[in-house]
Amino acid sequence: MAVKRITVNCVEIEDKPGSLQKLLADAASANVDLLCFAAFSAGGRGQVYLSAKGPGSFKTLGIESTAAAGFIVSDEDKVGAAAETLKGLADANINGVAGAAMVCDGQYQMLVVVSAEDGEAAARALGV
Repeated sequence: MAVKRITVNCVEIEDKPGSLQKLLADAASANVDLLCFAAFSAGGRGQVYLSAKGPGSFKTLGIESTAAAGFIVSDEDKVGAAAETLKGLADANINGVAGAAMVCDGQYQMLVVVSAEDGEAAARALGV
C-alpha cells in the first residue's frame, strides 16, 4: 500500500447547479492543476475538498478556505481494501471529515481527509 500525505483546502460553495463547475473552471483559468477533489452537499451548502499539485497554488484563486490533512492511498484492489485501510484511523480514534474512492484497472485510489489537528496522528496510523 502506498500512502501520500497532502494538504487539502476545504471550500464552501452554494449547493446549486454549476457551482462546482465554476470553482473548477476558476481553478483551471488560474492555472491551478488539481491533484484531486471530493464534493458533498451538507445542510444546503456544498463542501469541496481540493488539493493542488503545486504547493500554495490554490491561494492564487483568492478563495477563502480552511486547511485539512489529506492522504491519497493506492493499492491493488481487493475485497475490503478500504475497510482495511481505515482500520488504523478507527483504532487511533481519528474521525475522517471526507473521503472518496474508486477502482480503475485493478487498482484502488482513496482520498481520506482528516482535520489539520489530526494530521500527524493520522499519518502515523496510516504508516506514513
